[in-house]
Amino acid sequence: MNRDAARHAGSRTRRAAYPADLLHMTLLCMEQFDEPPRHLIPSIDAAIRRIRARPIRIDLDGSDLFGGKRHLVLTSSAVNRELRSFVRMLWNTLTRHNLPRFPLASFEPHVTVIYDCGKIDPLPVERPFGWVAEEFQLIYSHFGESRHEEFGRWRFDPEAPPYLSPPEQLRFPI
Repeated sequence: MNRDAARHAGSRTRRAAYPADLLHMTLLCMEQFDEPPRHLIPSIDAAIRRIRARPIRIDLDGSDLFGGKRHLVLTSSAVNRELRSFVRMLWNTLTRHNLPRFPLASFEPHVTVIYDCGKIDPLPVERPFGWVAEEFQLIYSHFGESRHEEFGRWRFDPEAPPYLSPPEQLRFPI
């Protein structure tokens, strides 16, 4: 992802591709904090340890501009139901334990590969970027510093029950 973004940036923008070691897919934002909320970590860890969720296949096969068309991101053309189910599971867990979280709005999985790139064409994705997510993390992003501080890491459980399918409407033919 980083190499392709760096090639694409080329002379199209003065911004470099986001560093490879900082590439991530944000699943949920807990709240905006001016300083790392270290006092919340034990409660968050205790709540998240109760989650049983399977590893999730991630496939990104397209790109787009987000954030007022300022950030170049990799996206997926297909809805990832397992990922959406996990995000809902995570949000519900934080809610049950009265932990900070932003409202669960529409969720579009993506990885930002160039921040503040200005007007740039989307990145042509010649081959999808795909992997199986076997863990997830809680990180604090130090605003404007391109630095992340890890507060927790949890492994998905291959033996966990399957994700629930989204509810479907019952249909009665006339």
